[in-house]
Amino acid sequence: TTLFRSVPTLIKLMQDKRGLKSKLAEKASMLLSNLSREQGCARKVHAQMVNAGYKVSHLVSLLCEEGEGNLEYLGPALSNLSQITEVRSELLAPEHGLLLKLLPFTEYQKSTVQRGGVVGALRNCCFSLASHPWLLGQQVDMATRLVLPLAGPSPEELTDEEMEGLPMDLQYLDEDKKVEEDLDIRTMLLEALTQLCATRKGREEVRSKNIYIILRQFHKQETDPAVGLAAENLVDILIKTEDEIKVDNYKDVEVPADVIPTLDKRSEEHTSELQSP
Repeated sequence: TTLFRSVPTLIKLMQDKRGLKSKLAEKASMLLSNLSREQGCARKVHAQMVNAGYKVSHLVSLLCEEGEGNLEYLGPALSNLSQITEVRSELLAPEHGLLLKLLPFTEYQKSTVQRGGVVGALRNCCFSLASHPWLLGQQVDMATRLVLPLAGPSPEELTDEEMEGLPMDLQYLDEDKKVEEDLDIRTMLLEALTQLCATRKGREEVRSKNIYIILRQFHKQETDPAVGLAAENLVDILIKTEDEIKVDNYKDVEVPADVIPTLDKRSEEHTSELQSP
């Protein structure tokens, strides 16, 4: 209990990243990440934040600031906190614009820890079915943003028609475009995309972007068997007709049953690595 009472102090330390205090700010972000790891603990951390007048927006603002202090563990902290409904609701509120601030971090190359943490938070937000219309709409275009890190250079075999059928951000990618190197981040991106395909309307919206072309190419190049199967399953969902699927909610087949334990284990290992100094 005493540790959780320190949450407001940790946030104050992260807000003051100047001079000698920059090292304390870095340690504070690590402690906040560790404290919020379990769902029950995340609730306690959030309760302490609310009691002290802090909102999730304060953490997002700190994450987006570039300064002397190294607050990369704020990414995992946000991922942890987004396990709880109240935090997801704040991140997903269109009027707050917080999720839009997080989207660029899917391509953030300065820190795998920070990038992975933010992708984890985005994945958790994709579990909110009620928010799917907004997430898939033009303002957010979540599907495109999640697929971009999985895209390499545009395949030469694509026809002009196929290329132009993709969202603008996925067309004619340069030769130096790299696929996300971190195995667990690739896993989380696929999990998030699969959640967006949970309902018929979601699948139809994702299909309309033709991103299965990118996922098909990703599958060809993926060397990890479990991630490759997850990608194959997602492509299968997108190329099937709704008459073949026959159900509105397709969440039960988001990942093949024999792959789930492997993905869960990797996700847990990745979270553990992110939260360890």
